[in-house]
Amino acid sequence: MLGGRVTWEAALPGKVAVITGASRGLGAGLARVFASRGLGLGLCSRTPPALGDAPRVVAQQVDVADAAAVDRFCAEVAARLGPIDLWINNAALLDPMGPLRGVDPAEAERSLAVSVLGVLHGTQAFARHVRTTGRTGVLVNISSGAARTAYAGWGIYCASKAAVERLTEVVALEEPALRCLAVSPGVIDTDMQARIRRATPEEFPQVEKFRQMKADDAFNTPEHVAAHLLGLAFDPARKGEPLIYRLPPER
Repeated sequence: MLGGRVTWEAALPGKVAVITGASRGLGAGLARVFASRGLGLGLCSRTPPALGDAPRVVAQQVDVADAAAVDRFCAEVAARLGPIDLWINNAALLDPMGPLRGVDPAEAERSLAVSVLGVLHGTQAFARHVRTTGRTGVLVNISSGAARTAYAGWGIYCASKAAVERLTEVVALEEPALRCLAVSPGVIDTDMQARIRRATPEEFPQVEKFRQMKADDAFNTPEHVAAHLLGLAFDPARKGEPLIYRLPPER
């Protein structure tokens, strides 16, 4: 309490957040930190989420490429936990990696279905939820430096993240009840990073840069990202932050 006023951090246990892609990596890390701060959580992923179903956790296996499944998940979270305050579209795929001339069309289609359509489906479900409840909400779409920087071998991934940022900008224009952010969390040592480090130079010419990051331990932690996301979402002093937001390095 400050001067009899509840601070934004003290109010977190009354908030409800949804995180997609919550089985591992950043999504799992966010789930654990948010739970420790007392938020109610809706967690979904293709494999079981990092936290199991509980009184304040709705954990379901959901394919975000399935719009109807995302809608059902949104409704279940709201029915059990109450109105949703924050929705984080985190689910994404890195593969297929390699020169575009050799990318398998079916793999590319699946990647875009998760990384772009999955963000669209989550955004649609949350926008409809906010309109139905008559409340406001915060939409965070996880982006990447790859949205603005081209990397040979990452054609599909770069395209998907560029699409996510422009989609977020459009939603900000269309949905006044949503505060929209496309957040690049920096490099985090997840399974995705392990996959990058296993790439051959033919698949990904800049692979040595990412191997050196591992050697230098030059990563942001999920705890660092979670703290920034909570501040961006709920700290009134940070409402002036830009829509396209790059997290600062942890060290």
